[in-house]
Amino acid sequence: MVADLQSQLNPDDISAHLYSAALLTPTEHDEVNNRMLSNHERITKLLSAVGKAILIDAENFSTFLNVLDKTPQYRPIARRAREKLGLQLQPSVGKSVGTSVGTSVGTYVGKSVGTSVGTSVGTSVSAAPQSGKIRDADIARIAGDLPQWQTVASNLGMGQLDIDDIEDNNRAPAEQRKSFLRKWIWKDGSAATYERLSEVLKMLGEQGAAERIRKIEIAQRS
Repeated sequence: MVADLQSQLNPDDISAHLYSAALLTPTEHDEVNNRMLSNHERITKLLSAVGKAILIDAENFSTFLNVLDKTPQYRPIARRAREKLGLQLQPSVGKSVGTSVGTSVGTYVGKSVGTSVGTSVGTSVSAAPQSGKIRDADIARIAGDLPQWQTVASNLGMGQLDIDDIEDNNRAPAEQRKSFLRKWIWKDGSAATYERLSEVLKMLGEQGAAERIRKIEIAQRS
């Protein structure tokens, strides 16, 4: 599978889909789309980022295959991967898949990444806990300290029509921010995480707001 991607993949074809599926952080998305890098370097960064996402949640391997399915020239790669690993369209990815992916990614992007993914995917990960979906109970707290919500929304993949709709239906800025969060969570589901929102805020230079959101997540876990 990795050999096929190495020879056929164009990061421009799938990087936006991977970002929308939360398999790439904003920083990783920018690195993969850096035109100053060679195509080989961009593919390396893309596969490394996907490998890390799979390490966090083994189901992300299924998501990655579904992204490949969206582009006709990559469907055969996804199909062969499913056939080889015995997966259905919506597979439950377990330890054997994690080992296989880890070995393949390790061959391409470095032994340490492959070993880590192969050992950990499909088992309980003892590293830092995965960032969860933003809870409804936290929306008001996050919205109260959310600068540049329109820019944040755009960087999270929300279209201008949705942004305009939020502004037209909510006069108060505080209500606009809450409405944006609710719509984003509704549209992106489990991908609407505290971490993803924090990453976008960091990218926009809002380090303080990003840190406060992560603290809200930590507090709700305790």
